[in-house]
Amino acid sequence: MEYRASRPAALILETVFLGVFFSLLAIYTFRANWDIDIYWHIRAGEWMVQNLAIPHTDIFSATDPARSWTTFQWLYEIIVYEVEARCGFFWVRALHAGLFLSAFMMMYRLFRREAPGRIAAIFLLVLALALTEDRLRVRPGAFNLFFFMLLLPDLLRPRLGRIAVVRLVLVSGLWANIHAGGALLLPLCSMALAGGRFLTWLADRSDAEARARLKTDLVRVAATALPMCPMPGFLRGVYTAFAMYKDSMVLIPEWHPPAVYFMREMAGRLTAHHVVCGGFPYLIFFGIGGLFIVEIRRGGWKRFVRERDAGALALAFMLVLLGAKTARFIYLDAFALFLLVRTYHKEIGAFLSSMGPKLAVIALGGVLMGISFEYSILIQRGGLVRAVEMLELDHEPGHYPEAASDAITGMGLEGRIFHKTSWGGYLIYRHYPACSIFTDGRGNFTVEERDALVASHVPFKRTQALEEAWEKFHFDIVVFPQPVFPLLTWDRSRWMLAYHDDLTEVFLRVDPSNQQNLDRVLAYWARMGIDTSGGVDGFQDEYLRVLGTEFLASRTARKRLASTTRKINGKNPRSRADGLFDRALVLFVAHRYALAVDDLRALLATGDRHSQASLYLAWSLYLMGDVDGARDTLGSLLFDPRVRSRPDRGALKWGGKRILGLLSRKVGLLTKDPLDDP
Repeated sequence: MEYRASRPAALILETVFLGVFFSLLAIYTFRANWDIDIYWHIRAGEWMVQNLAIPHTDIFSATDPARSWTTFQWLYEIIVYEVEARCGFFWVRALHAGLFLSAFMMMYRLFRREAPGRIAAIFLLVLALALTEDRLRVRPGAFNLFFFMLLLPDLLRPRLGRIAVVRLVLVSGLWANIHAGGALLLPLCSMALAGGRFLTWLADRSDAEARARLKTDLVRVAATALPMCPMPGFLRGVYTAFAMYKDSMVLIPEWHPPAVYFMREMAGRLTAHHVVCGGFPYLIFFGIGGLFIVEIRRGGWKRFVRERDAGALALAFMLVLLGAKTARFIYLDAFALFLLVRTYHKEIGAFLSSMGPKLAVIALGGVLMGISFEYSILIQRGGLVRAVEMLELDHEPGHYPEAASDAITGMGLEGRIFHKTSWGGYLIYRHYPACSIFTDGRGNFTVEERDALVASHVPFKRTQALEEAWEKFHFDIVVFPQPVFPLLTWDRSRWMLAYHDDLTEVFLRVDPSNQQNLDRVLAYWARMGIDTSGGVDGFQDEYLRVLGTEFLASRTARKRLASTTRKINGKNPRSRADGLFDRALVLFVAHRYALAVDDLRALLATGDRHSQASLYLAWSLYLMGDVDGARDTLGSLLFDPRVRSRPDRGALKWGGKRILGLLSRKVGLLTKDPLDDP
């Protein structure tokens, strides 16, 4: 009677949890796009619809359009192009969100049916979410997870009926056209199952049941592998993808081992989410390995494979191998754990029959859910309210050079673009075929091109890197996060600033081959009311002046200036010094260097050591053309041992030290690249 009374309550709690879970999942998956390379897929789909063919050369490349490239996602690209063209990008996002939600619903249905109780099923579902969060993107991976969950029950069936075989054949063929690389998971799973069942048969060749299951598995291998081979672009596309993998993986964090989650330069600030995703794949890998060793030592391998479902365990081991190989596949570890739970159903059911273990599993699931919420809602989107508000946006603010692309289109620029790597797909979407790009999320580039990209993404070495890259590849347009040149000055005989905003700068190469683009920029800004009579050089001075005026008129600058005025007019000397420094920074950003110099000198006249103010003083003088004054300032205020021995009210941070090194080198105080200093 007690069990009967508790059952409705448990069902209600389960329903409430699932309602909360799938509501959050909807927010996770319908997220405004952020730095995700869906856009080249849309343009590839457009090209195929217009040309009624699958491309076999790199149609988007700025360096080698004849380079071999075959898309292995051709049907996906046509689908997203048609949806975007007919309905808008909102419905592209909705399509992917629907696929993810459907996949997790099928996932829970399977877990609930196969796991020992709802607590185990819910824990597996939460773990799957925690390990899949970084894959919840507007990418072909949505179809991969959907198809995998659709067919996983068929993979685990001891017998295959005709309907199941037909379903495997049809979905395998469709999946091979949607995403051939992801579709490879299906025959790999079938072969792992067959391998485990082969060991079972080998342990006892007289076992008719083992022989029958092995035959079923071989049918499953044929039903999943054979339909893929004749599909358009499958073999050639998969070959292209594997050929690109070695050279491109260095720039794509998800292709590194899960330990990449602990590398700040690749994954960003360490969070609890990073710890789970970086650590769990190794934990389960060694856990399964240890389990196999214990089982074999206890009764020998023959007894082990006869008593347990060797096919399911072989599949679990293959999944953890993939998860330990690259961060892209860590979500498969959740299914590996599910297969273990399914195989040891009785033992785990007995373990969870006591209240203590139940509470422990519930607590651990709650921690994972909290980690998931913290990462996807609090850290990435600034809270639940803001996450809901941004659902109506197609792009999260600050992730794509949207305004810069509007300007490039308005100017009518054409040619080859060298750019921030993650912006390549978006630039294809906005500017192909008028412009070609250096690279995008496909990673289709040579080692030489890869090295040029890596060098250009180091801000304090970008000036030299751009020159070296241009000598090799002769691009016309540069699109990078601002500032492209960290010292805020550049060789105007080589580069022209064409556009600037809070996120992006666009530069053109000053070269006879790029003259039409240079003329288009001048004509565009002349129409906008900027004086371009001074030619390329004079226009840039006028453009910077206008940008500074607009910044000073902005609400942000006016609030900051009002705050600095109150500090400067106050009676506290330290507050007055802070006000002078803050106002100098506002003036510096507005390119009013002479006015900034006055405030910085007034601050330093107090006699306090303030390295930041000293650096900005020298930097302002340098930007005004006073190289000697900049050198003297650095020497007397930053390099003089007597000054450096005093307390510093404005110590330089990492970025400031790099600027100091670059500036010192420019004015002749250093002869070595500061990034090469020990």
